[in-house]
Amino acid sequence: MVLADSDELERGFRRLLPEQRALIVLHFYLGLPMQETAEIVGLPVGTVKSRLFRATQQMRAALEADARLPLVEGRAL
Repeated sequence: MVLADSDELERGFRRLLPEQRALIVLHFYLGLPMQETAEIVGLPVGTVKSRLFRATQQMRAALEADARLPLVEGRAL
């Protein structure tokens, strides 16, 4: 991963709600199974699945929006 990609991901990640960030960290970064993630946050598995789906969609939309911004000195405005 290129440093610019890492910066973009961090910006997208920061746009999420803390609850969304927690789910992404537990499931994708730490690699916990959906059931264990649900147990840790105290939610049903179906709720965790839908919230993870919405969080990844929101992050994807934020990254795509950033990609459309004009660049100034190698950085998005």
